[in-house]
Amino acid sequence: MSRTTIPIFPLPEVILFPGTFLPLHIFEPRYRMMLDYCSESGEEMAIAPIKMEPGNLKSPQPEIETIFGWGTIVRRDPLPDGRSNILLEGKGIAKLESYDTMEPFRIGIVEKLEADSKYIEDKIFVEIFDRILYLTKRILLSEGAKEELILRMNDLWSHPFPVDFISSILNFNFKKKQEILSSTDQILKAQLLVGIVEEMNLGE
Repeated sequence: MSRTTIPIFPLPEVILFPGTFLPLHIFEPRYRMMLDYCSESGEEMAIAPIKMEPGNLKSPQPEIETIFGWGTIVRRDPLPDGRSNILLEGKGIAKLESYDTMEPFRIGIVEKLEADSKYIEDKIFVEIFDRILYLTKRILLSEGAKEELILRMNDLWSHPFPVDFISSILNFNFKKKQEILSSTDQILKAQLLVGIVEEMNLGE
């Protein structure tokens, strides 16, 4: 794990999973300033889900989840009035330790959680993930996904965060997605997801 600082963009019910892309429209003055900060500090940004608790959303500094996705800005389209459209590529998962500052925007002191691929050799994980892939392909086929996407699912065996990536492309409960992202145990992640995709297949 590596300890570093990163600007944090809090959003309700939005998760940036590793290996995915998130388009964002930046319009608030403080987040325009955040973009300037990002351009001077490696284009890194974290997206932290706001806790959906009574009164929290109305707070000027709402409480956020302490484990969230981070990524790099790979595209930036400035607009004439100062707003911007950006594209963020998810690179990993971070755990919030504390804040370097809260104003004018949050800069968190975080631990970046490194992907450990040793679990790929674990028999339990292999069996569970093989079933996840099978059931995910069935879900995607039922939703009319293109054959190219179905075939590319096999490439996830070499993805650093395979369970998180599948969680990002399937439509299920946000809290369950956050629970999967927050787990540091890859086998537990897989166990959580296999139960979800089994339920989704039953519902077809």
